Parts: sequence; C-alpha cells; structure tokens
Amino acid sequence: MGSSLLRLSIVTGLLLSASTVVAKKEKGPVDEAVEKFRAAHERKKESPPGPIVLSADDCQKFAKELLKAGDKEKAREADAIFNAGAVYEECGMEKDAEAMYKQALSKNPKLAPAMNNLGVMMQRQGRTNEAMLQFENAIKADPKSPLAVSAYNNRGALLYERARQANNKAGFDEAIGQLRRALALDAESMAAYQILASIYYTTAEADRSKLRLAQLVCDEAKKINPDYAPIYNTLGLIKLRSKDVTGALTEFRKAATLDPGLTEAQLNIGAISLSARSYKQAEEAFQAVLKKVPNHFDATVGMGVALRGQRKSDDAEQWYNKALQSQVDPKMEPRLEAKKCGVLYNLGLLYQDYKNGSPEDMNKGKDFFNKFMACERTDQEHITDSKRRIKDIDDTFKALEEQKKLEEELKKQVAEMEKQQKLMEEQQKQQGGGAGAPPPAGGAPPPAGGAAPAAPAAPAK
Repeated sequence: MGSSLLRLSIVTGLLLSASTVVAKKEKGPVDEAVEKFRAAHERKKESPPGPIVLSADDCQKFAKELLKAGDKEKAREADAIFNAGAVYEECGMEKDAEAMYKQALSKNPKLAPAMNNLGVMMQRQGRTNEAMLQFENAIKADPKSPLAVSAYNNRGALLYERARQANNKAGFDEAIGQLRRALALDAESMAAYQILASIYYTTAEADRSKLRLAQLVCDEAKKINPDYAPIYNTLGLIKLRSKDVTGALTEFRKAATLDPGLTEAQLNIGAISLSARSYKQAEEAFQAVLKKVPNHFDATVGMGVALRGQRKSDDAEQWYNKALQSQVDPKMEPRLEAKKCGVLYNLGLLYQDYKNGSPEDMNKGKDFFNKFMACERTDQEHITDSKRRIKDIDDTFKALEEQKKLEEELKKQVAEMEKQQKLMEEQQKQQGGGAGAPPPAGGAPPPAGGAAPAAPAAPAK
C-alpha cells in the first residue's frame, strides 16, 4: 500500500441556499424546512462519526417536509425539490436523490445546483463523461454566479484526474484554469485551494519547483480556514515527498483529528505505521476507514497486514480472503483485479513466515506465490521475491529430505554398532568357557570378618 497516493473527492454542494436561486426578503416555508434539517443534521454530527448521519426515517421525514413546503411556496418549488434530493443523497439514497434532482430540473432547467449534484453522483458511479456534461451545463447556466463555484471545482477535479492518468500537461493547465475561475468567484473556496495544491503536488514529479507552489497554496488555505482537514492531508503528502516522514505523520494526524472520517488521511497514517512496524496504530487507522467505508479494499488489505504483524495469522487470513472476495464496479475501481494479485502475494508470505511452518503450510505458501506470478505482470520487485521464496521453500524441503536420509543412515549405523557389540560380548563369553570366571582386578577381596590374608609359605629348601 502506497502512502503517497492522493485520493480526491469531488465536492458535493449539498443544500446550497435556495434563496440564491429566487431572492426573497423574508424566510418562507422552504427556508424554514431547510433550516430545520440543518439543525438536526448538526446535532447528529456531534455524535461519533460513521457512514450514516441520519436514519432512513429521518431522511424520509425531512424530504417530505421540504416537498410540502414547495407545494406551499410555488415560486420556490424547484428549490424545495432540489433540497429534498440533497437530503436523500446525504442519507445514501442515491436513486431517490437522482429522481429529485431531475424533477427539480424539470421545474427549473437552469437550476445549477441540481446539475452539479447530478454530476457528483454520476462521477461516483463511474459515469465521468455524463458528470462532465452536468458540470459544464451548471457553468453555462450562470458562469458568473456563486452557484457556479462548485461546478468549476468539480470540473477542475475531473480534468485533473484525467490529466493525471494520461500524464497530460495541457490537461493539468486546463484544470488549473477552472480552479482559478472558481477562486475569482469565491476567493475563500477551500475546495479550489485543495485541488489546486493537489495538481501542483502531482506535477512536482516532473518539476520539483511545483512542490513549493503546492506548499504555498496550502499555507494560504490554512489562513482562510485552519480547520479544513483535506489541506493537512495534502501537506502531509508534500512532506512525505520531501522525505520528512515525521512531519508528514503529524499533518495526517491533524487531518484525522479534524475529520476522523477523512479516509485519505487515515489510509496514509496506516501506511506510514506499517512501514514503521507500529501495527496496532495501523490497525486503528484502517478500522477508522472501514467504519466510514465498510468495504474499502485498501483498508481491508491493510488490516490483514497489521494483524499479520501482530502475529494474529488466522485473523489476518480472514481479512485477506475478504479482500479477494471484494466486488466493485470496474468503472469505479478499474485496477481492483490487479490489486487482488497483491493479496495472493500477502497470503503466500503469511503461510511461509507466519503459520506453524508445517510442510502443508509451506506448500500452501508456494501455491499462493505461483498464483501471484500467474496473475501479476508488472510488479517485478515482488515477482522476483516470489521466485526467491519459492526456491527457499523448495530448498527447505530438499534440506529436510537430506536430513531425513541422514537420520535414517545414522539409525542404521547405530543399530549395526549395537549388533557388533552384542556379537563381541557373546564371543567373549564363549572364549571364557570352562576356565571359570577370571579373578577381579586388584586381587581377591579380604575374607569375611576383616582378617588379614595369611603370609605366603617359605619356599622349600
């Protein structure tokens, strides 16, 4: 898992003030319904962060209240329908949200916020061409209105992503142009600063001077809003590229503190923690990601690595297998199958080095390495390592076989020596035959009672 990957999220303009579409001096039913939702939404945000902010019942209730308000205030009906869609989108009910946005556009074909949010949804679904068209339409509806800021930012983000994938300098320049237009309309657009810094960070691979520009953009953004979490994540990436790992970790932690649900920052904390062998800290970071995005592939694999490092091999294997079973739309994650190849390598490593070392486990590890090499074509470093590990396993089996042969040969030699010893003892017994047993060494023992032996007789004269 690479900690240097920057993941951009398109900015969603939820609940843009309806009064910017149709100006009113006094608050009407639509404004009141919007404010009621916002108040409830903020109260929910005070609780621990999670993937669901409001219950489905809450969402349905507020959406219906907005639609009723639109019926009462016909001049604002399109605004009310748009905001009902925004509520549905906030609650993850995307089909309902899309239907509301389209209905709002049928009432007001120039409603830029509805176009913008439709584009965001389409981008999430991998429909990038349709998303781009929606952003362009939102800009055309009123290119000089503050309502166009989100569309400029989102179009710039998509252009940036396309340029990054194609390494297209002209594409980067076009994206920068969109962001500058957004900043011309809103000099405090944090999203524009964030994406602009990301572009300079990415292009610094070819031009190191751009890294300084990225830093300057982040510094300026912090002056405007020191609590905007994504800027600190980008600062962390800048410091990481400058080899300041400690400084990078500090920035990532700052981002995660400001927004515990910022998956990019948590993933980067997890990656650095793995490299530092701080496996428990890595586990906590990946758990934070999975709380926000339960099926996040990189976090799932990261959990496997973190638990493997803690010698929890069975738990690690479960996470690896979960990653292999991941099902994601190829348009959303075109490299998912290639990423799964890496899981096979990790499973091989687990069975070779972290299980009980039995021949069965070693063979399973070898099988996973072979599957990895059949799957992977570009990761030469790990392909080479897999070949080395397979050779190590084969050499281990050969060494065990040789050791087994030596042990068997030694047993034969010991058995032969014991046989020869017994044969020699039998021969000695047979040679001693009728002569009686030889006297013990050192002469006969003294007679019972402790009497001294008699003196020898004098020789005959």
